[in-house]
Amino acid sequence: MVALRLIAKTKSKKALNASDACILVALFFNTALHADVFIMVVHGGFGFHVQDIAMRFGPDVLTVFFKCIMVFALLWNATTCFTKLSVLLMYMSIFPVRRVILPCKILAVFIILWNTGGILGGVLVCRPFAMNWDQTIPGGKCGNQPMYYMALGVINILVEVTILALPLPVLYNLQMPMRKKIVIISMFSVGFATCAITIYRQATLPDLQFADMTHSGAVATLLSGLEPSVALALACVPFLRPLFGGMFGSSQKGSSYANVKPKTESYKKGSKRSESRDFEELQDDASEIQLRPVMPMRDTLVVSDRIAASRSLKDLKGDGITVERQWEVDTSEDGNAPHRG
Repeated sequence: MVALRLIAKTKSKKALNASDACILVALFFNTALHADVFIMVVHGGFGFHVQDIAMRFGPDVLTVFFKCIMVFALLWNATTCFTKLSVLLMYMSIFPVRRVILPCKILAVFIILWNTGGILGGVLVCRPFAMNWDQTIPGGKCGNQPMYYMALGVINILVEVTILALPLPVLYNLQMPMRKKIVIISMFSVGFATCAITIYRQATLPDLQFADMTHSGAVATLLSGLEPSVALALACVPFLRPLFGGMFGSSQKGSSYANVKPKTESYKKGSKRSESRDFEELQDDASEIQLRPVMPMRDTLVVSDRIAASRSLKDLKGDGITVERQWEVDTSEDGNAPHRG
């Protein structure tokens, strides 16, 4: 999905932005996350009971597993953090209005702080540090690990629901046919599938026994690996429209999510000239986005000024076109002499 997102960016001739950078970082950590799970399965006895691993494969295999499960929590936090940041940056780019940008910034700060705390918690939950994989160290102790995982999951669900619900009011108020509005809202709502996975994962945590983590934690660990992968893939869906543009209808602008019929307005300068412009008109009065021209704009600025005889036209600043008019008026008493302009 990330590759398709980049292809769509290339096809629409758009440069990579901060959202794309975050999704690439998330992809890196997600790849490392699944490599970690692979090591747990192949070299850590993942899926077997702890006693069976100790008897059949030896204690070194258990050490590998518990090292990997500790790293797993760190990689999960990093993947989740950058995936959510990518979505928030996408919102800020698509919906440049204060009622979206401000909540996105607040959520971004919270996500960074929370996931940083999650990484520190995964490292410091056991003291000394080696206690994470060697429970036989004299005097070592670990904190409430089940509560650590439960807190990560609950806060993650709340943040995901908040992020997914954030653009829905703006999308609902778009002035477009209801069919297209439903398609767009559905496109931005597919992330609720991630919430379903997270909720199911949380339901398995009460059955988690850390004394037999290799067996009892199999389902929870696999769901924890699936959750950020699905979230990462779904974060790319809104960018795939250039690849399947015909399925969503055509539009005048490749990056637009709606077909907006242009309106023509005439602007007259006295009775001499009129000029037409095409606009995309946003009907929402509460929106901070103003009328945006569809076609290139051409503005005419007429300036009337009195120029002293001693002042040169070169003194006038600006890159526009300067028109100089000189008049010679004959003020003879008979009034029959012609005047020139």
